[in-house]
Amino acid sequence: MALTTGSWQPTTMFKAILWDMDGTIVDTERVVWTVMQQAFRDAKQIELPETLFESLLGQSEMDFYRHMVERFSLTEGDVQAIRLAFDRDYIPMLANVPALPGALQSIAEFHARAPQALVTGSTSAQAAAVLDALNIRERFAHVIACDQYERGKPDPEPFLLAASRLGVEPDVCLVLEDSPSGVTAAKKAGMKVVGIHEGNKGKYDIKHADLEVDSLVDLNWDRLISHFE
Repeated sequence: MALTTGSWQPTTMFKAILWDMDGTIVDTERVVWTVMQQAFRDAKQIELPETLFESLLGQSEMDFYRHMVERFSLTEGDVQAIRLAFDRDYIPMLANVPALPGALQSIAEFHARAPQALVTGSTSAQAAAVLDALNIRERFAHVIACDQYERGKPDPEPFLLAASRLGVEPDVCLVLEDSPSGVTAAKKAGMKVVGIHEGNKGKYDIKHADLEVDSLVDLNWDRLISHFE
């Protein structure tokens, strides 16, 4: 969906804003874990160890399944059955997952400053469910989901694809992320990154971000500009 630039208030610093979704806009971590556990039980009678799941948080759903194939010797049919069981329960639940504090306000404020893209490790269908539930689809010029790229975070490919779709250079992009792998991907892409702890409950080390904030409630455009000037 293309957006006009008529309402944007351009800045010489950032020409595009790239948002992570899970853990940055919405708090889906525990929902994902609960539904994924049940999907593995229903489809393959496999008990997922929580330590394994947590070690893969922040990676794309496609990369998650690649790891599961290696760990449990899953066939293509096994993965399909698990994915169907997961989406059957997970996508309807996204209609009721609330936005994290300050997320909707920041999305609206930043939308007035530069075009935005959603860059997520979730699928296009999952991203659409969140955007529709929060009524923010029109705030994003593009949605880059895991079924649109080959290598997920911490590889820079998703962010570089977003910059390309928006028609801007990576070094004028600002990224908002909550996970170490997401911050790493954005930095590898040559972008500036704000690390946000609200969704990760402060348990992730994202010190390699250019700016860390506890919550989007603490962030506004003026603070961003003053930090990066």
